[in-house]
Amino acid sequence: MPRSLRLLSSGLMVLATLAVPASASAAPASTSFAVTGFEYAFTPTVGFFAGRGTGNAGDRAAWNTYVEHDPLGSTPTYVNGGSFQMTTRSLAGTYDWITGDFVYHGGTITTVDPGTNCTNQRYLVTGALQNVTTSTTAGGTGTFAVTLTHYRAPFLGRCITYSASVVGTLGVVG
Repeated sequence: MPRSLRLLSSGLMVLATLAVPASASAAPASTSFAVTGFEYAFTPTVGFFAGRGTGNAGDRAAWNTYVEHDPLGSTPTYVNGGSFQMTTRSLAGTYDWITGDFVYHGGTITTVDPGTNCTNQRYLVTGALQNVTTSTTAGGTGTFAVTLTHYRAPFLGRCITYSASVVGTLGVVG
């Protein structure tokens, strides 16, 4: 992973952590989160995503992740690693965090719509998480499943991806 992308990813998590008072920590009430966000950086084999989420118990969340994978178009396209971080805020105003690592070959990236004639592309990104940790738990597991949409348009005879969004779920088991 390029150094500048690692620094950006780390910087986003540091900012989220600084916004969380250390004395107001409690395990997240939610075990499942609806997540939305965007892809803010990528290489041919790594995607970086961030966004927000809402838990099944009403928690609000900010999240950041990077997903290492085989080149898109490989058959199959495996998830090869990466990490997930989330900061949560309960309805009572307490804060916590969730972190985890993607399991090697524990998920895939499947083409849902290839974007024929420079239309938007859609992919299903799934991954199993291991080493899921909160402020009060460790060694948990989880799942990450989002639909990634690449927004594309023709420009000067080429097809250009100008933005990307994700929508899906995160599930965690202590």
